[in-house]
Amino acid sequence: MAPSTPGPDPGEREPREPDGDGRDDRFGWEGGAPGYTPVDPDRLTPHAPMPGAPPYPAAEELPPPPVGDTATGTRLRTPMLAAALWGVVDTVLVLAVSGPPPSSAAGWALGGMIVAAVLVAGLLTWVVGRRRAWPFWVVLLVTGLLFWIVRVATTAGVA
Repeated sequence: MAPSTPGPDPGEREPREPDGDGRDDRFGWEGGAPGYTPVDPDRLTPHAPMPGAPPYPAAEELPPPPVGDTATGTRLRTPMLAAALWGVVDTVLVLAVSGPPPSSAAGWALGGMIVAAVLVAGLLTWVVGRRRAWPFWVVLLVTGLLFWIVRVATTAGVA
């Protein structure tokens, strides 16, 4: 089926008289460009899909967004567990390298520094990741980095 002959563009302005220099004042998109033919899109026949192409599937209806649900994120227990694991690793490393503490006061100081590092690293990781649902390995890496930074800071100056 041949497309129907296009008519004049309904939005096209009336043609103007050329100025004294013989030029038309219309822009190219107004029909002043050479080779321009105004087309009425309402008079064109709709095009058919490509031969052999499957029809488009219907749009999937999405469920409404949840209302009143709490945002999923990293809970406090996950970074605290990861920090506790790093505390156990630190304790094993200290005991393997330097042996048992020489006195009970040194043992309590070591335990206090490790517990402080565990608490601070766990809380800092939770503050950073509480709005994101991180997998455990990411929480473990971030907590490990923060744990060792806090551990070095608590050990600095202790001889």
